Amino acid sequence: MPRARVAEVFAALSLTTDLATGVPFEKGLRTCLLATAFGTELALDGADLAAVFHVALLRSIGCTAHAPENAALFGDDTAFAAAFSRLDPGDPAVLAGQLAGFGRWEPGRQAQLARTFVAIAPVEGPRASRAGCEVSRALGVRLGLAPAAVDALDDVYERWDGRGLPGVRSGEQVSLVARIVHVAEQAVLAAAEGGVAAAVSEVARRAGGHLDPDLAAAFLRSADALLATLDVPDL
Repeated sequence: MPRARVAEVFAALSLTTDLATGVPFEKGLRTCLLATAFGTELALDGADLAAVFHVALLRSIGCTAHAPENAALFGDDTAFAAAFSRLDPGDPAVLAGQLAGFGRWEPGRQAQLARTFVAIAPVEGPRASRAGCEVSRALGVRLGLAPAAVDALDDVYERWDGRGLPGVRSGEQVSLVARIVHVAEQAVLAAAEGGVAAAVSEVARRAGGHLDPDLAAAFLRSADALLATLDVPDL
């Protein structure tokens, strides 16, 4: 009887979390390919590279922990999660534009949903992220992930500038594994909408805010070659 590799199970989990969080399908697989290629470029050792691989696939395994509350507040928890994954509180001009389109999944309530989000985000955001990270850590341990990967799952919503969630770490306090995955994830999300040029532009724009500026610079130096790893017939 054929036996499934653990990586194949994790890949399947990544597909389910893509669906549950409203991001482009196979986003997790793309992030894994890109983050692993980036980690190789950075000459990570085997243990750290394995942690990058696993976190890129499983970074959203706890992200539905707050789905019932999000649905109650914003109507469609999947659409909310998709919008939230792109918000950038470190860039006021960009954030203003993003909030202007927030809630468009419910046209009659769009303005109300945007106001609700702005009003409750400072309290509900940390609470929701802590719930998600708690679930991620628990599942990571049960899935047999290495400690470095489990620790990075705690930092999937943190940012270099400290404006992330729950907002308890910034700069190099954020796990290196998580910081590498952050760069790859933002490149993948941008590439899904605008190709290589959009990915390069978004990583450059978020450098020093959302993203570790040194890692962003390293990514940009090899962006064409790294992004070419996504040009495959079957992820």
